[in-house]
Formats: sequence, structure tokens, C-alpha cells
Amino acid sequence: MAWLSTEFYFYKGSAPCRAVWMTLKVLKVDHEEKIVDLLKAENKRPWFIRLNPQHTVPTVSDQGLVLWESRAIMMYLMNKHGAEENQYLYPKEAEERAKVDRMMFFDMGTLYHAIKEYFGPKIHQGLPPDPDKENLLKTSLDYLDHFLEIGGVPYLCGERITIADIAVLASVTELDAMDYNYKCYGELFRWSERVKENFPHYKECCLEGVEMTRARVKQLEADLKKQMEKERKASITKK
Repeated sequence: MAWLSTEFYFYKGSAPCRAVWMTLKVLKVDHEEKIVDLLKAENKRPWFIRLNPQHTVPTVSDQGLVLWESRAIMMYLMNKHGAEENQYLYPKEAEERAKVDRMMFFDMGTLYHAIKEYFGPKIHQGLPPDPDKENLLKTSLDYLDHFLEIGGVPYLCGERITIADIAVLASVTELDAMDYNYKCYGELFRWSERVKENFPHYKECCLEGVEMTRARVKQLEADLKKQMEKERKASITKK
């Protein structure tokens, strides 16, 4: 394989990684894909920490410029590789771009934050979601549903898909991985189905990662159940 100037370090089971991956694909950026297996703590290895001291994925190395934080990477990719035929993904007009930025930061600070907070115990330990954080998640989904309702357009920021739709879709795929039913948020559910159907790189960049996370959580739950049963039997024996 010829050396490429853009290296993409990612893990398919990460929603933010899926957002950057979809952006690279839709912009047709030549890049080398480098899997960093978080389950093996490959992001903690010295070579990766030298690259990214925060040791997070996604990380992009582009001709010596190293970036992390998925939304910042997506904006950079658009600023560098955006052309007339794809500029609709991140409009240059100040007002239109501000609408996209607003939803990107909503995704980072509200929606995805709430998803991580609520499902953290399940994702990392196989435990039930944190009930104290359920309202946080429901409120963020209410907001998103309302934004779509009052917008009156097919996508988050207008008549065409933008990188805001890509970022939020990636976050919503984490709900899919958790088998969380969000059909009660009608506008949100219809929007997600619309983007999944009309964005050409959704299946390629998301489906495998969603299944990876779903399988890992089920294995954690099974392991936890076995451990609890083992401890129960041990306590009976002591009695």
C-alpha cells in the first residue's frame, strides 16, 4: 500500500470514530486506516501516547498535524477538503455554518454526554444503566426531537445532510447498540431512518461497530451474571 499523508486511528466500536470515518468517506479523502483496539488498551501504548498524549480515538495525523476530538477533526476535514460539490456538508455562509456548529456542540456537550453518562455502567461493567442519569438522556432526546419538529426541514440544519447530521447520527447509533428504543421520539426516529437510508456510508461505517458494542455488552452481562451466581453459591456453602 502506498504511503498516504492522512492516517486515521480509530476503533469501530466508538461512535465518535464512526462520525469521522463517515466524513472521510463522504469527502473521498485518501487515508490509511489504523485500528486501535481499545479492549487491548492499544491507545495506552507508548507510541500512541507520543502521538496523542490524551490517548483518545479518533485521532488523525495529516502531514504532521495531529488532531483529536471528533467534531474538531470533522470541521478540519471540511475546511481542507471541502469543494463546491460537497460544501453543503459545512456551508461557508456564516449563518448557515453557525447552525451546523450549534448542533455539533449540542451533540458533544449534551446528547453524547448524556448517552455516555446513562449507559456508562452497562458499557464498561455490564451493569444496568445509571437510573440517576436517565432524565439527562431523556431531556437531551426531547431537545433533539423538538429541534427537528420546529425546524420543519428534513435534516438538522436544512434541506441537505451536513456534518451535524453525521455527528448526531453516530451518537444515535450508540442507542442502537444499547437496544434503546427511541421510537417514542417521533421526529428523531424519522430523522434517523431518513439519514440512514440516504447517507451512502452509514452501513459501511456504522453497522459493524454497533454489533461490536452490542456483543461486548452482552458478554459483560453474561460474565457478571456468572460471577454473581458463583458468589451466591459460595455464600450458601459458607452457611
